[in-house]
Amino acid sequence: MPSARAISRSAFIDGGLRPAAALVLLFVLALSGMAASSTAAMAQGRAYKVAVMEATPPFSYRGPDGTLTGFNVEIMREACRAMKAACSFEEIPFQAITDDVSAGRYDFGLANFLRTPEREAKLTYSAPYWRSSSSFIGPVEAANTPGLEAIRGAKVAAIQTSRQFSYVRRFEREMAQLVPVTDLEELWEALRTRKADYGLVPTLAAFGFLLSDDGKRFSTVGTPIAEDGLGGTVHIVMPKGRSDLKAIVDEAIGAIRVDGSYQDVNRRYFPFDVY
Repeated sequence: MPSARAISRSAFIDGGLRPAAALVLLFVLALSGMAASSTAAMAQGRAYKVAVMEATPPFSYRGPDGTLTGFNVEIMREACRAMKAACSFEEIPFQAITDDVSAGRYDFGLANFLRTPEREAKLTYSAPYWRSSSSFIGPVEAANTPGLEAIRGAKVAAIQTSRQFSYVRRFEREMAQLVPVTDLEELWEALRTRKADYGLVPTLAAFGFLLSDDGKRFSTVGTPIAEDGLGGTVHIVMPKGRSDLKAIVDEAIGAIRVDGSYQDVNRRYFPFDVY
């Protein structure tokens, strides 16, 4: 786009605009430039509280030195850097994040949130920052069996209040026994100890477990599921009506995609682009 100075010069010299019209155009250009920079400026120097789902590798977890890390955490840290804002992180149970963010106790929530009408009634959603599907996790021998066929007569673990939990509950009477768990670590433990035969989780959430020694006996079963609310775009959530926070974090997501820091984090956790 030509600069304001260039447009001003051509408007008056070439006779393309009357002087008054040229002044109006200059004013509009100035306002648009101010808007582009003011969004980032709104966040500069501010402090935000971020709720993250506890014990959910590879998305949020404590490293060997006790430092909070994970894909969601590192993406949010890069977004906070782009916003020039200070962000503090707190791990809380998945079930609490919706209510605590909705009540304004946190500015942002990270829990692999898909869009649902119930959540959108309480929360503001950011632009997408990765895409999700869900997979059954079970014995390696069942890897090529369609998921719903594999779980017939089996015990299936899922995190309470999650979309995966609601999905399995639909089949509980006719084909599966539902095993409620509170987080991923409890779900993996249920598989290891045979308290559950299968688990239903976001596909990317299974990577760490499947690559571990404990996960060698297990595999994804059937094909990933994207329908029935089990897949789609994943978002950062904010309190309802906070369009100011949405504008800031949406701009930050775009900025870290452009400067390559998103891709750097992506490569540390997954062998393909999850955006």
